[in-house]
Amino acid sequence: MHKPLSSSAAIALFVLMSSTAVDAQGIEPGRILAERLCARCHMNQDQGEKQGPMGVPGFRAVANRPGQSVEGVVGWLRSIPKMMPNHHLTQDEMQALAQFIMSLRNH
Repeated sequence: MHKPLSSSAAIALFVLMSSTAVDAQGIEPGRILAERLCARCHMNQDQGEKQGPMGVPGFRAVANRPGQSVEGVVGWLRSIPKMMPNHHLTQDEMQALAQFIMSLRNH
């Protein structure tokens, strides 16, 4: 028989799951968006982490950064990085794109 989680363990588990969990329903719309807007720069075969300040990371490398989360990707997209074109993404599009990117994380 399993022991119930303490309240602090349950909270820690919830925080961990909510910050790293990928919503399967968001992956496909995010993939479509990524292929349309981002593939040329971020979805090249064998593309890894950026090399130097002007380098461009692949989405798989972004997903596998230590501590990376859906919220982290959304926050970065929301900042409208100067080195990227402003695609005028909606909050839903940012969320879907982040879900797709994080689905590429090695488990």
